Amino acid sequence: MEGYYDETLKEIKELEAEGKYRDALSMIDQELKMPYIPEEFENEIRRIRRDLVYYMNESREEREDSLDTLLRKLKGSPQMQLAAASKLCSRNLRECLDEIKEWLQNEPQPEASSLIIEALAQQEISDEFILKRNDIEYTFWSDSVTPCNESEGFLEALDYLVQWLGTSHPDLLQMSRSVLIHEVYMFLPLSYDAGEGKDLALSVVKQVSELMDDGEVYSEIAAAETALLKDISRLS
Repeated sequence: MEGYYDETLKEIKELEAEGKYRDALSMIDQELKMPYIPEEFENEIRRIRRDLVYYMNESREEREDSLDTLLRKLKGSPQMQLAAASKLCSRNLRECLDEIKEWLQNEPQPEASSLIIEALAQQEISDEFILKRNDIEYTFWSDSVTPCNESEGFLEALDYLVQWLGTSHPDLLQMSRSVLIHEVYMFLPLSYDAGEGKDLALSVVKQVSELMDDGEVYSEIAAAETALLKDISRLS
């Protein structure tokens, strides 16, 4: 029977690690209903049960954060700002425009401010905002901001990444896509236009390639693109 309890405990811990708290709790409760279980096993699953109940209550409190609580967290540490911004994006931001305007003018956490700016654009809120970032002020109308996945420059850059890396370097493509998304987000409230995608894609590949293979793939792509431009120039 020791093997059974070891396997059961292992499965419960795996469910806990995966965040499947209800499933883990259900298994524990079933075991506790048994007429007999080893004392050491019982003590361990009761300890895990207490942790699970705590995690579930904590998650429920986080889900139920009031708007006032989120706005307060938006003025906290960089980590708190990012977490609060992520949750605020699913709220109706028209309810707190004054607070958001004030926050954006006070050097907010960069990723958090980009999330909020895109949410303002997606919610088609027509209002003027000022973003202060690195001591530079950007004035913009939120309904004029282009969401990242609609940016022509982003879509063009993504096409180039797939063309260059999709077949021969799928691992670099995945990382390059992530870097590209971050670059476009961090450029908000500005956006990349059509015609800027190629340079943007080259910049992304350079960053990733220098990190992963000392720039070898980037050098190959840059050389191929230079040769292509020369061929086009000769034909024109």
